[in-house]
Amino acid sequence: MSRINDIHLGPRHRLLIHGSVSIVAISGIAWIGCGLALDPGDFTDPLRVWRHRMLVLHGMSAYGLLWAAGTLFPRHQRGAWLARRNRLSGSLLSGVLLALALGGLLLYYPPDENWRGAFSLSHQALGFAMVLLLLLHVRSGRSRSAYNQRMSRIPAITDLNDKERKWII
Repeated sequence: MSRINDIHLGPRHRLLIHGSVSIVAISGIAWIGCGLALDPGDFTDPLRVWRHRMLVLHGMSAYGLLWAAGTLFPRHQRGAWLARRNRLSGSLLSGVLLALALGGLLLYYPPDENWRGAFSLSHQALGFAMVLLLLLHVRSGRSRSAYNQRMSRIPAITDLNDKERKWII
């Protein structure tokens, strides 16, 4: 198997990554939505319970996403780096995921309670950015892969016999 083929995720691995990202993103969006619809003065609003549940689901699934992302390194990330493919989008994705993990910890253990709002907004912005970056990363990898497949069907000059080579050269 070539190094290029090793970097592509299998169907189960792709489902694990995309499923993990989806659960984290949907629970984060649901938490934001509950917060926007919530009346800050009404402590009997059942939406508070759902908002808390979304936060717990978000935090738990984020740990799962970090584990799933760690499984990408041995073949996908390392192989793509060596093959010089999608380096920018892959590095940005890894950096944003690291920043999100750090931001989640800072939201749970803030150095100062006054900073929580800023940490929350940056965490939300990075979360949206990560989803967009993942979509761009996947699209970029697929379009590059399709290009490589088209180019592999074109015979190289070394594959031609002497008569064919004379016409080209």
